Amino acid sequence: MEELERFSIKVKNFKCFGEPEQGFDQIKPINIIIGRNNSGKSSLLEIVRAVTEKKINFLETQYHKGRPPEIILESPLTEDEIKGVFSKEINGGVLLGYSNYWEYGKLLLGKLMKWRLSRERDILISMQYCKNLNPPIEDIPEYRRLLAQAKKNPLEGKVFKHIFAERDISPEPDNPTSLKVEGNGNGSTNIIQNFINKAEWPSELVEDKILKELNHIFRSDADFTRITCQQLKDSTWEIYLEEKIKGRVPLSQSGSGLKTIILVLVFLYLVPHEEKKKLNEYIFAFEELENNLHPALIRSLLEYLYRMYQEHGFIFFLTTHSSIVIDLFSKNKDAQIVHVTHKGETAECRTAKTYIENRDIIDDLDIRASDLLQANGVIWVEGPSDRIYLNRWIELWSNKELKEGIHYQCVFYAGRLLAHLDACEPSESHDGVPILNLNRHAVILIDSDKKCEDAPLNDTTKRIISEIQGVGGIAWVTRGREIENYIPAESLSQLYGRQDIPQVGPYDDFFDYLNSISKNDSTLYSKKKPLLAGKIIPHLTRQNISQVLDLADQLESICQQIRDWNK
Repeated sequence: MEELERFSIKVKNFKCFGEPEQGFDQIKPINIIIGRNNSGKSSLLEIVRAVTEKKINFLETQYHKGRPPEIILESPLTEDEIKGVFSKEINGGVLLGYSNYWEYGKLLLGKLMKWRLSRERDILISMQYCKNLNPPIEDIPEYRRLLAQAKKNPLEGKVFKHIFAERDISPEPDNPTSLKVEGNGNGSTNIIQNFINKAEWPSELVEDKILKELNHIFRSDADFTRITCQQLKDSTWEIYLEEKIKGRVPLSQSGSGLKTIILVLVFLYLVPHEEKKKLNEYIFAFEELENNLHPALIRSLLEYLYRMYQEHGFIFFLTTHSSIVIDLFSKNKDAQIVHVTHKGETAECRTAKTYIENRDIIDDLDIRASDLLQANGVIWVEGPSDRIYLNRWIELWSNKELKEGIHYQCVFYAGRLLAHLDACEPSESHDGVPILNLNRHAVILIDSDKKCEDAPLNDTTKRIISEIQGVGGIAWVTRGREIENYIPAESLSQLYGRQDIPQVGPYDDFFDYLNSISKNDSTLYSKKKPLLAGKIIPHLTRQNISQVLDLADQLESICQQIRDWNK
């Protein structure tokens, strides 16, 4: 995948895209394309397909204002590419000042080359400036042409598969001579029934593997016991799924969300087997998988696709309108989000890398604060540093299974504002801000602020504990003084490179304690707690946090609660 990190795909004068180059600054394993309807998301997928298959056959109806489209690629030159043009065995000619042509060519190593993809031969457009290059590559046209021919397109030769936004799985006649599956779902029934019924195909791929993965994605929402096919009176074949409670149900009478998931599994398992290819040879384009799927189910499906990518190394593109996809992939190093907007006459693309750019996406999709109601559960924390510690603890305690933005969401209540919250049923809330109006699944993490073991909790804390527990939530009051009192001495020893650091006492002021370790750091971090948290968390382990106060017991309860929220 490293070869794709600096591989750019741009297009101009294609459909809604005008003269300025638009597209992907780089290609990641996971590429999320977000934008409003008719903004140009599907057009970007068409360009990826053209680059992969090198089919540059544009119709006049795809021209932008009468100008023909151009696909422009850019990536660094590799040693093999350069040696194919500038050989050690050749000297003289246009490069008289060099002992051999490689002496000239090696100066181009790693330089970005931009070239236009063409049906006949690719054409070099520009080369990153190299001050030691004499003569400039621009002055030797023959070698510009040879470099363009030698430049490798890392997507070429892969197999592009596309699942369209409009899709269905319907009864179909038997066609054993062609098991092709189309992006709209046509052929799905035929390939499934052939794998089940024909001896030359492994039926276990459907009856065992796809059935198992289907249940994994649906989790507790459904329990399918069998996939089978039967021939109808009109000689077409129908797919049936069996459940213990519902019995055998024809797929044509099931929801489109179920059909979407089956179609994805067909492309991941049956199509590669029929084509005798490995998954890492594929590029998948999925359009709006969230259509007719419950938010929890789309999370589960996307988590599954991510796991499959990790195991098999394929590339996928996903167009979407869903905020769930943003939550899932916005901080993932293997993913990028490309925001497509339409400015009236032309469309523009921008890779979202900053908070402002991600906020613009939220605004463009008209996602509102009330969408927090769709979170599976909310954990209320005092501030940003608490969130940093808590997310790291949950990651360690769940073996990276549970993640914020997918399984729960953190919300800040900001210290003294705790007195203005209440966890009564919304209809019974009077003066306070009702937590349950935001989300009925709630956990709250509160500093005890105790300076000694016998110090009483304040009345606000006691009230919140009673109200949260009364509605089945968890109120976690720190055993020690504040959340920093859970920091293991081992983590600080690793941070400071010292072995003589004692464990902070449960009721000590943490920053007075830190003063004894590093006076300057105490002054800095008491005002910038998130900065300290960011430096501490790489040194936290499941083992060292399990030995501090009641942290192990609290995390066991919290993680189980989150699992219950997510069924």
